[in-house]
Amino acid sequence: MSIVSFMLAFVMFATSGNTTITDLTAKANTENKNIAVYFSGSDWCTNCHKFKEQTLQLSEVSEKLNKDYIYYTADFPQRKKLDAATIEANKFLAEKLNPGGEFPVLVITDSNWNVLTKIYKGNELTTVMDKLNNNIRQAQ
Repeated sequence: MSIVSFMLAFVMFATSGNTTITDLTAKANTENKNIAVYFSGSDWCTNCHKFKEQTLQLSEVSEKLNKDYIYYTADFPQRKKLDAATIEANKFLAEKLNPGGEFPVLVITDSNWNVLTKIYKGNELTTVMDKLNNNIRQAQ
């Protein structure tokens, strides 16, 4: 994606009516947190369901995500309808953070949307927790 098209997409997304990149960035900076974006196909991806159930919904992982990160789910369903703003937001995030279209994946970024690490289905719980603990934004 060229810098011009990236900036155009950012402006279009940042001015939509729902949660925006601008909102997430501002919240991350205000709360001094990094961002965690979960890429899922909620109505077609069996591995996404397993990853969510076996990893993301574990109490220690869920608590860490909700306490130490700004957490957002970028869903790409095939049958369920999403509003246009959400579709555009998720498309923007996919192009920026997950250009290879990996599902499921949890992408940890800083508040400038630089990818810090990725967590995949099949990672041991200790690996998941190490990645989450090692990428908590430090107090400034």
